[in-house]
Amino acid sequence: MNGSKVSVVIPVKDDPRIATCLASLQAAVRPGLEVVVIVVDNGSTAEFSAWLEGVVAGVLLLREPEPGVYRARNRGVAASTGEAVFFTDADCVVRPGWFEAGLGMLARGFDLVQGFAGALPGGRTARLIQARYGARFRHLRAGAPTETDTRNLAVRREVFERVRFNEAYRRVGDTEFGLRAQAAGFRVGYAPEMRVDHAHDEDLRVFAAKQFCHGWGAQRLMTEAPGLPWRSTQLRFLDRYGWAVRRLPGRQLLSRALMQGSVRGGGALDRAGERLPWPAAYLAALAVDKAALLAGHLAYEPGSAEPSPSCVLGRTLLRD
Repeated sequence: MNGSKVSVVIPVKDDPRIATCLASLQAAVRPGLEVVVIVVDNGSTAEFSAWLEGVVAGVLLLREPEPGVYRARNRGVAASTGEAVFFTDADCVVRPGWFEAGLGMLARGFDLVQGFAGALPGGRTARLIQARYGARFRHLRAGAPTETDTRNLAVRREVFERVRFNEAYRRVGDTEFGLRAQAAGFRVGYAPEMRVDHAHDEDLRVFAAKQFCHGWGAQRLMTEAPGLPWRSTQLRFLDRYGWAVRRLPGRQLLSRALMQGSVRGGGALDRAGERLPWPAAYLAALAVDKAALLAGHLAYEPGSAEPSPSCVLGRTLLRD
């Protein structure tokens, strides 16, 4: 792949950080590479949509009023024209060399390229969340297959002829997309030099609620499509023994207890701040993460409505 023309798809809903994201993309474009940036406004307020029109000079702006980030991404893919489609999020900043690293892996024969997401400067909570994320990739070699995440992903155009994002999902749709692509014979490879920086939540209770929703979504996917090529040891275990998870006595009570414990524990850890030594804080954040994910897996019931972090916390979040 010579990579002379690529597209970038970014969904956005009421998030002014898109302006910084777009500036980082512009700075990352090297001479000789044609980049078409596609921003999909996914049901923002009228005020934000009007503001957005003023900051997207040179960008293709689309509107997808029906909520759903995967619907918005499919809308962007349909409008793309590049040999490859790159994905990131409005709250991310692209690092220099992003395009070169992704295109380099595609030229090596990979069809989907998963990059590494670092963290924008933040407080201790954001650093703890990033440490949990970074641990997943610490020992992953370049080119190794992994689950996909659309805050930093490049996809060869041919993949979309057979696989699209599942618009019925609120979360885990990017993971499903990558796993179904692998099952269809496409190659997924990790590119550590393809980097973005991401803005993490500064509230571990919100993080716990999101992890609960991820666990619920992963269990739904495992139930609906058993045998997909999961890479995480924990997820492979749950995929293999999900039948036992669903038969646990008192499963819903255990799920609620784990969820409440993870939210309360996250709040307590936030309040502790710098008073708690880093090793203890990291282990506590790990416990919050694992408890919330497991709670989500236990909570899943076939045919039930997909939960949202706002629903889990009982309060409305700006970006749910």
